[in-house]
Amino acid sequence: MALTILSEQLAARIAAGEVIEWPASVVKELIENSLDAGARRIHLEISQGGAKSISVTDDGCGIPAEDIALAFERFATSKIDDSSDLSGIATLGFRGEALPSIASVSRVEAVSRTQDSESGARLVIDNGQQIALEPAPAPPGTTMRVTSLFNKLPARRKFMGSMRQELARIHRLVNAFALAHPSVAFSLVADGKQRLSSPGDGQGRAAAAAVYGSRVAGSMLEVADAGGAFGVSGLVGEPSAARGARRYITLAVNGRCVENRRLAFAVEQAYHGFLPERRFPIAILSIRAPLDDVDVNVHPAKLEVRLLRENLVFGEIQRAVRSTLSGFSPVRSLHVPSGSSRGGRTTDAPSLQGRQFAASAAWPESQTTGAEEDGQSTAQGGPDDTPAPLEPVPSYRSTLPILRVIGQAHETYILAEGPDGLYLIDQHAAHERVLFEEIKQRFESRAAESQPLLEPESIDLDPSQAEAAELHAEELERAGFLIEPFGGTSLLLRAVPQLLSSSSPQGPGATLAAILDEVAEGRKNDSWQDRLLYTMACHGSIRAGRTLNIEESRELVRQLEQAQQPQTCPHGRPVMVHLNAGTLEYQFGRR
Repeated sequence: MALTILSEQLAARIAAGEVIEWPASVVKELIENSLDAGARRIHLEISQGGAKSISVTDDGCGIPAEDIALAFERFATSKIDDSSDLSGIATLGFRGEALPSIASVSRVEAVSRTQDSESGARLVIDNGQQIALEPAPAPPGTTMRVTSLFNKLPARRKFMGSMRQELARIHRLVNAFALAHPSVAFSLVADGKQRLSSPGDGQGRAAAAAVYGSRVAGSMLEVADAGGAFGVSGLVGEPSAARGARRYITLAVNGRCVENRRLAFAVEQAYHGFLPERRFPIAILSIRAPLDDVDVNVHPAKLEVRLLRENLVFGEIQRAVRSTLSGFSPVRSLHVPSGSSRGGRTTDAPSLQGRQFAASAAWPESQTTGAEEDGQSTAQGGPDDTPAPLEPVPSYRSTLPILRVIGQAHETYILAEGPDGLYLIDQHAAHERVLFEEIKQRFESRAAESQPLLEPESIDLDPSQAEAAELHAEELERAGFLIEPFGGTSLLLRAVPQLLSSSSPQGPGATLAAILDEVAEGRKNDSWQDRLLYTMACHGSIRAGRTLNIEESRELVRQLEQAQQPQTCPHGRPVMVHLNAGTLEYQFGRR
């Protein structure tokens, strides 16, 4: 077969396939151009999921009339030149590929006017062919209207999703831009219906309210930039606002919305112990890094970036989010909706919602302090990349009030009175949290106490249990298990952790086998060590259905007050529910 050179038009269409994959790809490139132009208002109109038309209007600096045609030439850009350092790019776009890629697979009408021009210019390009170039009246700024996307590329069009799927992609994308750029007012209209309107007042919480609603935005916690070469700022959701998917984590690096699984995982790890399994946080984080630490030229559509010191950024994210959560006490609170009054009627029922509270003067706070558990990165890196250990952060004990135990309900929940109502404490979850922190402290200091068995017990394990026991023999010994091989897949158990010596009705051998099984089935994001420790705490803690006298209940609550993270058990389940005084007054008709 003879070699030939592809035509410029065909080469442009092939190149466009790397940049323009969906209608959302068009929206992304046009919004980034608007932001680079200094726009403070960006209005989008979408029809039929973007397949029929996409219109983006901004109030940016505009394109000079003499340059509007040049803007659609490949590699035409005003953002870099031959003297530019590609390792220090501050703009969102820079390669000069977006507009020609879009124009090669659709019909584009561009109308633009600069701030100091009396009139603008209008350019029409149809699948790479210039149709019209003429003066046109226009307000300052630029409007890009894209129609008939992929009409002449049926192979590409058939891979598009339904109109609803494509609109969902666009909606999520515009939401991310609005969250990452709260100083820009975004509006999205799809098929004549307003989908998004952000105020652009520079307040991240206002942008979050436009995307997630005022209730969620009002409950989010602010992450403050601590300064330095790297910084993390933004908002994170209370644990009670968790979602069932990861897509509610929005990350921007130097203003660029990015997809980075590892950085998103850093956010998830910061919530370790706060959320149950398969629940994920809402987070809006802006990551500030030196420009020469960020390589933005690693993905055709600029969706991903490469960070020179990614481990350090991973640790900064964990530290910032964890420190923010440490100042918040997410005790679940049953409360009356605001605005309810005695004799009035409301259609809202009291709901479960996380609430921060402080003890009143009549109920003095605990004076003890402590350090939060570290949220270290598990990634490997060189000495220069290793995140610094997390600094101690304020303990939850500074916001957990002193409680007065008044009884037990259903042999499962401890009832206590606090400064603002009643508290129901799950006795198993509370004891599990207390034991976990004690076990972990002893494990890390190599001070775990063992209880020798009167007679060694032989245990027959299945192959997976035996393999786990062999691979993690050191961790088991540090936790207090003394075992030795006994032929094949059998072990000889000589001692068990002291806390398990009297709490295992099925026997120590069966308990060890059960722990090995449960550790294997634990949360995969946790280390084997952590799964071992919280499984041991679960087996060693008191169970639901056990009657506690008043003194036992008081002692458990006292220990919980001294815990570093008393609001959840190690698995992420809530330890207590708060029934506030306002709810009691409302239910009894006192307000």
